[in-house]
Amino acid sequence: MLEQPSTFEHLLVLYGRRFPVRRGKLRIVDSLWRAAAGGRGSKRIASLRHGDFKMPCDLEEMLQRQFYFFGTYLLAEEVLRCWEEAATRAAVVFDVGANAGIFSLAALAAQPTATVHAFEPTPEIAAELRETAALNRLCQLHVHQMAIHRADGHAALRRFRGEAGTNEGMNFVTMDLGDSNAEIVPTTSLDSFCAKSGIARIDLLKLDIQGNEHMALAGASRLLGAGRIGTIFVELNWAKPGAGVCPATESIRMLDTAGYQFSKPCVPLQWQRSGEWMRTTNDVVARQASHAPPADQR
Repeated sequence: MLEQPSTFEHLLVLYGRRFPVRRGKLRIVDSLWRAAAGGRGSKRIASLRHGDFKMPCDLEEMLQRQFYFFGTYLLAEEVLRCWEEAATRAAVVFDVGANAGIFSLAALAAQPTATVHAFEPTPEIAAELRETAALNRLCQLHVHQMAIHRADGHAALRRFRGEAGTNEGMNFVTMDLGDSNAEIVPTTSLDSFCAKSGIARIDLLKLDIQGNEHMALAGASRLLGAGRIGTIFVELNWAKPGAGVCPATESIRMLDTAGYQFSKPCVPLQWQRSGEWMRTTNDVVARQASHAPPADQR
């Protein structure tokens, strides 16, 4: 049974959501939440800024703590604002690397009639996202417990919580299945999934899969070649010099080849060609040049 928040906890939520100065807010909440929660456990229901959707949360987890105290993913606020703006024109949305589903929910808050497909390979996280969908009666949010890769098959799920061990959203898959203790999960490609599901076009796509973004794009060659993926939000995972294949470079190359232009996540989007400017960002938005607005309308 969920405990009622104390006055201190209620004030900390108000601070997180309403105090206008963003600087230092995350550090303050992270340092005070245990005292505010007291002995009332860590399970809560967050009320999100995005559509006022509800989300079960565990305050012990860094991302879920942000959802509860800030009503959003504070570290990705700018990207989420841009994503919501793009979602207002989307009928079919793919959230690849959905985790707790904040991008899926933000898309539905902006466009309630959209159909959202959320892909999350970690079993318990996918189950939690299904619980969130049921709690909000979102029959148009479809949760798929699988990884998006270059082909149908299987991959090994590698659990990773970041260098500090605090980020629950950094699990990833590899194709190395040799370890007898490996946790095996199904994979599919975007081309295959859409063909099997009768989906002709993806209007809005998010790729945040811890360095496998280029593999997902490789598995969408038919969709990209036919111009059937509209706007793409992709995380750029830059490899260190000499580290071999750079996922960010490969993602940009494939999108370049398919005729996409790029923008940093902002409102309004500022379209331009790929270039060295991209190395200063970890997230980029891509759209085929033929669909980007003329320069005088940007």
